[in-house]
Amino acid sequence: MMLVCGRSISQTDIQKSNLVCIDTTIARRIAIDLVAGDVCKEELQLTKNNLMLTQYKVKLKDSIINKMEEKEYDLNGIISKKDDMFKGQEEISKSLQKELRSQKSTSFLYKILSVLGICSTTYLLITK
Repeated sequence: MMLVCGRSISQTDIQKSNLVCIDTTIARRIAIDLVAGDVCKEELQLTKNNLMLTQYKVKLKDSIINKMEEKEYDLNGIISKKDDMFKGQEEISKSLQKELRSQKSTSFLYKILSVLGICSTTYLLITK
């Protein structure tokens, strides 16, 4: 901070014709304005730095979001493939169950016919 008392000289070249005298109150206002200007410049620089950091954070968050979206897309693809695989397994299971039922019914018919055949053969052997 600069203290100014009395009249000030604004030029370094001191000649009577080139002297500019500034009133003390005006000199104080000029000093205050200069200090305020320096503070504003510093605040502007800090604001610019803060803006750059914020932009960096935004870019970082955007890259993280993009990576997460890519992972989500990949995982959704895996899920759809697994769903298709499960549907195929269900179809295979259903067809195997139908085939098993038909085998059971065929086997049951053979058993019944075998028992009937044995019974009829036994009846014929006993009656003859």
